Amino acid sequence: MMLRGAGKNKFKITRKSVKYMCFILSSLVIVLFIVSIANKMLKLVRIDSETVSRTSYEALVHEYSLISKFAFDSAQAELKQFSNNPELRKIRTKDEAFEWLKKNETMKAVYFDRIGYAFVNGQCVSLDGEYDASGDKYFSDIISGIKVETAVGPFETRLGDYIVVVARPIYDDYGNVKGVISGTVKLSTLRELMEKLKIKNDGNYFLLGDDGNFICHFQDELIGKQYIPENPDLGDYSSQFFFRVRNGVYSTHGAKGQKIKVFLEAIEGTEWTCGVVVDEDVIMKSYNQLRCIIIHEVSVAALVVFILIILSTVFLNNANLWETNYDSLTKLWTRAKFEKEAKVLLDKGKNDRFAVVEIDCPGFKFINQRFGSQTADDLLKQTGYEIFSYCSSRNALCGRGYADHFYIISPLENVGEFMNSFDVFVERLNESLTVKDSPVHLKYGITFYLPGTNFYGTRRSIQNLIGESSFAKSQIKNNLMQTYSIYSLQMQKKIAREGLIERQMEKALAGGEFFVVYQPKIALETDRIAGAEALVRWNSSNKELGFLAPNEFIPVFERNGFITRLDFEVYEMVFKFLRRQIDEGNPVVPISVNVSRAHRNPEMFVAEFVRRFNKYDLSPELVEIEILERSSDDDSFNLITVTNRLHEYGFSVAMDDFGSGQSSLNMLSDVPIDVIKFDQNFLRSEKAKKGQFKMINTLIELGKQLNKITLFEGVETEEQRDMLKNLKCDKVQGYFYSKPLPEKEFIEYIKNHI
Repeated sequence: MMLRGAGKNKFKITRKSVKYMCFILSSLVIVLFIVSIANKMLKLVRIDSETVSRTSYEALVHEYSLISKFAFDSAQAELKQFSNNPELRKIRTKDEAFEWLKKNETMKAVYFDRIGYAFVNGQCVSLDGEYDASGDKYFSDIISGIKVETAVGPFETRLGDYIVVVARPIYDDYGNVKGVISGTVKLSTLRELMEKLKIKNDGNYFLLGDDGNFICHFQDELIGKQYIPENPDLGDYSSQFFFRVRNGVYSTHGAKGQKIKVFLEAIEGTEWTCGVVVDEDVIMKSYNQLRCIIIHEVSVAALVVFILIILSTVFLNNANLWETNYDSLTKLWTRAKFEKEAKVLLDKGKNDRFAVVEIDCPGFKFINQRFGSQTADDLLKQTGYEIFSYCSSRNALCGRGYADHFYIISPLENVGEFMNSFDVFVERLNESLTVKDSPVHLKYGITFYLPGTNFYGTRRSIQNLIGESSFAKSQIKNNLMQTYSIYSLQMQKKIAREGLIERQMEKALAGGEFFVVYQPKIALETDRIAGAEALVRWNSSNKELGFLAPNEFIPVFERNGFITRLDFEVYEMVFKFLRRQIDEGNPVVPISVNVSRAHRNPEMFVAEFVRRFNKYDLSPELVEIEILERSSDDDSFNLITVTNRLHEYGFSVAMDDFGSGQSSLNMLSDVPIDVIKFDQNFLRSEKAKKGQFKMINTLIELGKQLNKITLFEGVETEEQRDMLKNLKCDKVQGYFYSKPLPEKEFIEYIKNHI
């Protein structure tokens, strides 16, 4: 009985057992659910990890491509200085070529191992000897006109070094190719340069030449050579395969059989190829780590893992969403998010009217340097707060771009109502912004989308609208009296004209279309000529351009950097003019030449200036250098350094347009200049017109106390001349005495007024 009873009790189903069974089944369901969710999450994480990694390494190979392009462009820029040298164009014999190379050896860039001059017959001269270049690809490409600038290699020299060759043509006075200037760069030198410029260290970087040999490689033994895998099945990991493909991303196996991805990008303007090789294990490292964590946690405590995964997923998604869509400092939308939402707004309201505004703070980098990043950040946060408040009141959208750039797109009923509200907003924003008790004045560019109107009615993307407002803002420059600028038909035409100017500038320089005029400087004590300023003019052969005023082409050249080349061309014209007048027995006066803000390296500038000056056997007293006023925080072209170096060679230095920039009166005592040239706006101000010349008197007195020569430009009336003469100003310049004169008229002016 007991045995039967015991047996019945063994298999008896109780409420407790049912409870445990339900718990176990529920737990199994939860575990299976968690595993299912975990697997789906892992798939999503894997896809996301691969996508993010691919994007990251595509960006990385692009960065390396840009670095390589920079190295190529730098070498070509150095060669271009040689190829544009008038002396080089006059070379006719090997001996002349050798003497020229010997004379200019010290001027070549440090990374050039050798500079060579090749005649059109292929005979090449260098300081190391002569050789025949007629069979070299770089020579034939340039002589045949296939390329204007080229880079080939690598090659192995007789000494066992590997080199690349960069080359460009030399033209005669009629624009015909008369030779080739070339420079060789050792691969060891190039690699050192590339290592200095590297932005990231992840990924194995290589650079492939135009013949399938490696210029740079993460394995030193492959530099200058090709790579052919021992396994014939891995042909898509050979250097020749890279050379044929040039662009793209593909998966293969490495030399050790590991799975890898290869990212390739062709380098613009060359036949070189940049590449990055990455192990797929590295790409999937973050995914594998997360997978192990999830599996381990599921096996230990399914419910805890489930909760943690959900919370982690929510947190990570929210964090990524925030970082993608919101600026961390101002909490405004990022530019990408702003453009996305603005596009939706424009698409939704195709017949609605909108205003688009770009805002930034001129001189923001100087605020950062002078007062610190915390002050600058506070300024940006306050700006963001005020912009957000304004946009909230108008159902407008706003966002922040890079640095101090902000954007607004606002619906509007009519332009007048918008501008009234905008004026109120600008006044309130400017009042709220101060740095060390000094007001900060922002600049605003505005454009409109107004369906049904002629100019503003054209359908444009948000990117186009931002571009228009940005261009409008750029026209304000440093005018403190102008707060905002509105995009107009004239600006649209100006953009097209500036594009034409940029397309014609190289041809104009080569064709001698630029010329110099001279505006006399008058000593007030004697009322006689005491010097002149050389000013560049451009008479374009292009019918659409014709004769251009300096304020048309100089700002364009300052933005694209071409002004630095034009500066040196002007210096040459002035030196030649002085030399010619001396040789002809004509009287001469000191000529001042301008230095644009685009020059960045004081030592290089002075070295090139002196090199060109020394060719004409002139006295330094005949040349004065006018340097534009800059902020004291602008160390890229330190005024003290360049002034001291020019003084070493006996040149006089003037600070041009003093009072128009962002520096202070302290600069007058800090920078050892010889002449203070005051901006013409001092004479054009309303106070000056009313005869209240206290500021001008103070400036002249300050200049005399600092033992500086004082000069005012823009003198246009007898009243202005008399006022400055009474205040003991040393010199003046302006239309009252003379407009800028062509050479012949200027020579006669000197003879009549010296």
